[in-house]
Amino acid sequence: MMKACREWEQFIVEYVDGVIEEQPRRSLEAHLASCKACAEAVKVQRWAKQVVGQLEHEHVPDYLSRRIRHHARGSLRRQGAIRLLARASFATVVAASLLLAFWWGSLRPERVSAVPVEEPTVAQAIVQEYVGAMSNDGFTDPSLQLLAREAQWKTLRLEPTTQ
Repeated sequence: MMKACREWEQFIVEYVDGVIEEQPRRSLEAHLASCKACAEAVKVQRWAKQVVGQLEHEHVPDYLSRRIRHHARGSLRRQGAIRLLARASFATVVAASLLLAFWWGSLRPERVSAVPVEEPTVAQAIVQEYVGAMSNDGFTDPSLQLLAREAQWKTLRLEPTTQ
């Protein structure tokens, strides 16, 4: 077959098999009338088809087709199981990550915001004034004496009220 005839190769196979469409069939027949190499290729293709057709066909046992179908179904089930396992693994990793994040957050010490010391209320000021008026001699415990002095200092910082 000539280099220019390479485009006709597929059409020759379809022509011999009888599956070529009408327009390409007419063009090929016109080409075959003028090209001896392609006409010879058609003869060889017909001969090969005839030889293959004369070969003895072996009968496939029924159990073989059942085994093939069974294997195909099993393969599909395994693929589904693998997909399910992959999704379950992903969900497990996400759940474990969230659990770890919450656990890690609970281990960290709570942040204590620095709240400014409030100025004493009027009731606290009265109590502090009373404590300050008392003599420190009445307290034998040094910590109570410190509290009394602290209350006295806080009382002194209050603005005097006008009467």
